Amino acid sequence: MQSLRALPRGAGPGALRDLTTLLEAAVDADDDVDLCFRDELIRVLGPVMGEDTPVTVEDAAACATGVDAKVLVAMLPTLRAVLAQVRGLKVCFTREAVGVLSRAEALLQTAPVLRTREELEAALTTLCARLAAELSLLHAPVPIMAGEALPTARWLFGDGPPLRGTAVLELARGLDDFCRRAPLAGPDLEALRALARRADAERDTPGWPLLLERLRTVRPRLLPQKSLSPLERSLAGAAPRVTLGPPSLEALLR
Repeated sequence: MQSLRALPRGAGPGALRDLTTLLEAAVDADDDVDLCFRDELIRVLGPVMGEDTPVTVEDAAACATGVDAKVLVAMLPTLRAVLAQVRGLKVCFTREAVGVLSRAEALLQTAPVLRTREELEAALTTLCARLAAELSLLHAPVPIMAGEALPTARWLFGDGPPLRGTAVLELARGLDDFCRRAPLAGPDLEALRALARRADAERDTPGWPLLLERLRTVRPRLLPQKSLSPLERSLAGAAPRVTLGPPSLEALLR
């Protein structure tokens, strides 16, 4: 009300655009509006709009946003509720948080152009970047881009389809666990080889070369070391150094 009173008489509809955020919040509020609000609208808009002057919060917000008042009444409570949920998230990589972010993403697909929608989109962008950072840490050295974070998280929780590159992510995520069980033999080694074989089918994804280098680094820990006789050690030391790396992840584990 104070912002409305600060507007000059006859300022016209354009003056309401600076009050869009306040008007959208007022539409969402379920409180009774000061009866003076109608008089202030008439003072500010009446000289310009005449009989078309809005006299309710909903109509004033519609005038400021260009969105039908009924649509505002239907959409704003949901938009603002989801915005509050998104802003309240402390950790992103939980099933509950991913559900909140997914609802926000879906809501943005249908919401009209409003200031509240812009705020929700900005908040979602920030949180998706945080989610991507959490997922990248889990799948190091393979990075997760912000645009891939939500679909990847949904897949991890079993709530979405697998994406291209998920086999690489699965191997990256499990590699530390295999290292803790090293040296590998029997079923553990075969399980790792199976993961590597699946990841090799995605060698065209950006994460595959990074995972290849990571596997090269940890390979000595993973594979059981054979005991060599003195003669074998001597021959091994005299063997020429091979600089060309294996052509696949699975080949590194042979």
